[in-house]
Amino acid sequence: MKSDKKHNPMDDLPESDHRKINNKLGLFSIEDELGAGLPLFHPKGAVLFRIIENFVLDKLLKRGYQIVKTPHVYKAGVWEKSGHANKYKENMFFTEVEGKKFGVKPMNCPGHLFIYRADSHSYKELPVRLAEIATVYRNEMSGNLNGLTRVRGFAQDDAHIFCREDQIEEEVKKMIDLTFEIYKDFDLKIDHIELSTMPAEHLGDEKVWKKAENALEKVLKDNKIKYTVNKGDGAFYGPKIDTHVKDVLGRSWQLGTIQLDFFMPEAFDLTYVGEDNSKKRVVMLHRAILGAVERFMAILIEHYKGDFPVWLAPVQARVISMNDELIPYAQEIEKKLSENFRIDSDYRSERVQKKVKQAEIEKIPAILVIGNKEKEKGTLAVRWGGSKKVEFGIKLDKFIEILNSKIEKRI
Repeated sequence: MKSDKKHNPMDDLPESDHRKINNKLGLFSIEDELGAGLPLFHPKGAVLFRIIENFVLDKLLKRGYQIVKTPHVYKAGVWEKSGHANKYKENMFFTEVEGKKFGVKPMNCPGHLFIYRADSHSYKELPVRLAEIATVYRNEMSGNLNGLTRVRGFAQDDAHIFCREDQIEEEVKKMIDLTFEIYKDFDLKIDHIELSTMPAEHLGDEKVWKKAENALEKVLKDNKIKYTVNKGDGAFYGPKIDTHVKDVLGRSWQLGTIQLDFFMPEAFDLTYVGEDNSKKRVVMLHRAILGAVERFMAILIEHYKGDFPVWLAPVQARVISMNDELIPYAQEIEKKLSENFRIDSDYRSERVQKKVKQAEIEKIPAILVIGNKEKEKGTLAVRWGGSKKVEFGIKLDKFIEILNSKIEKRI
């Protein structure tokens, strides 16, 4: 006899898949009615996104980057000048307004070019480092879409560095160091590095390409960084250094990229005033570390199996009351902790065991149960994520100290 139960494709996924883990965490959803490949981040997912975003932006600000913001669409003529309309057209979305054609941005490059060009620049002030974590859109084939790892709308941790030719090597080295540092902070292991060279479909003169490839290769060799050459896989406007990380399933993901571009500064007439007071052509470096933030989140979800370290967890602790009479006191604890931490609560009229179980399913790092003894003694009963052991008699100040220590050590 056939079952009337409809097959759920999610049942076919391994337990380690970020989509299956997300069923318990409730971070995001993708609704076909809205559009395939366009994720919606629910409150906890949006918090995780902002934690990652703010972490990266803080690193950049300390390293002399300036944060900018650019529109989502540009006139088609801009994309023609940048080369995207010719070399990247099949991956773009276009629209028309008042008889004028516009292209939705698949990359942030043109906006940053115009920001640089808006002012005159001296050789003394270079490099100019512009950064933006901005949503871009790419027309991926529906068969390639896959949870958060392949989407049509995603945020890119983009940066463009405008420098002199004699600054290329130093800037590339700084980018590599920052990339390695951030991966280490997220406990991700580098799998391999690739130097991707001129593709068949490219812009610019081959001599310029060779010069750019040699410059990137010199940085890798001088810093004794092991790499392989990926022939013909460079961006259409320049060669690149790609960094791949390995996930918990042994898969390799290309995340970081550093691209050296002599073409776009020429196409958009980007210059600086040299020592001799004449205009000189600036060099442009494209750089991303996380790549698509959505895909990076998917990798993190799987890497930690949803059990995020305290510093990354969207909710760092949950306050649970044993009965309704204890809610006012539990709310005092919640309010105090909320001043410095990400806290939520469960004051439902349910059995404590059920509320604790729900917190465990959601992988909340610290579960605080408030009972009559805790109220009388001014203490907490703490259950750390993944542990069945309850620690009784913990003073609030001590708990705050422990939580801060875990955040500082990123555990």
